[in-house]
Amino acid sequence: MDKPKPFTQEHREEFWRRCGWSPELPEAEREAIERVWDDDAVDLAELFGW
Repeated sequence: MDKPKPFTQEHREEFWRRCGWSPELPEAEREAIERVWDDDAVDLAELFGW
């Protein structure tokens, strides 16, 4: 089975915004959301309809 193509940065940011992320957040808060919601976690969340 082929590995899916990696997400674009736009795709990631669109998802992260649903989790409270925004470019205006302090860097530590943005990075915390980005660490929790890596590509694999985003993929699974979207698979289950998030």
